[in-house]
Amino acid sequence: MNYYLAATALRAFSATGPTKALYRWLGNRKTDRKLSMERAGWVLDRIAEADLGPAPAFLELGTGWMHAYSMLPALIHDGETACFDVWDNRAFGALKAKLPVLRQALDGLDLSPDRRARAEQRLAAMQRAESFDEVYAVLNMRYDIDHDGRLPYADNHFDVIFSVDVLEHVVASGFDRNAADWFRVLKPGGRMVAQVGLDDHLAHYDPSRSKKHYLRHSKATFDRLLENDVQYINRIPASDMIARLEKTGFRTLKAERWTVDDPDSLPVHADYADQPREDIVTWRLLLTVEKPAPTS
Repeated sequence: MNYYLAATALRAFSATGPTKALYRWLGNRKTDRKLSMERAGWVLDRIAEADLGPAPAFLELGTGWMHAYSMLPALIHDGETACFDVWDNRAFGALKAKLPVLRQALDGLDLSPDRRARAEQRLAAMQRAESFDEVYAVLNMRYDIDHDGRLPYADNHFDVIFSVDVLEHVVASGFDRNAADWFRVLKPGGRMVAQVGLDDHLAHYDPSRSKKHYLRHSKATFDRLLENDVQYINRIPASDMIARLEKTGFRTLKAERWTVDDPDSLPVHADYADQPREDIVTWRLLLTVEKPAPTS
């Protein structure tokens, strides 16, 4: 689809409460969903780097249609997992359709015999499940929704918070408040890991466009003609996002940037001239931050 036609369609869906509800209803009917096991593996690798006890507590932000990045950690760890989102986008049929992919991913993991046996039992029970609630019971998961992104969890509760392609959708004006909530529920010494898609999501519909296509438009033009609510992106650049998290109290452990293939040919409007060059060319951020533990 053409970039600008996609923008027009998404803005039409964003027009009213009923059209937004229609967009979500149509999305929830879709069972042919993509699931990136590469990104799921990245989450597992970051969890493996954390200092975990025997029963860790995990939180997935923006858990989406099947809690894609919670499933493998919940299969292999003997803890609890909270899955949080701002809308109910779940699709049980899509989850059932992707169980063979989880099967393949589990087969490729290096696990102890005991841990593998427990994971196999859980996966078999998931295959027999007929609802999300039955899956939650098998995996010791809970599912929570708050339209404003406020977390219904106790202070200092989670060992690891993770998200994939979520932080770019947090409303810019509320990002700092949400970041303070993420910090609040994380244990001292706990980690938050995130893959952040800083690319222009309208370009997903039109591969001929640059991953940072929005930079060619003025901010006013994008806000007035291209921005939408149903697939909103906050356009917070990488350095600013890291700075906001650090201002909240997080300590950055690692920040990996993926950059556009041909940065010299990237048109940039004057509205973005104050951004560092590394932010202009960064389209994906892989971030690991920590809530510092008290010093003795």
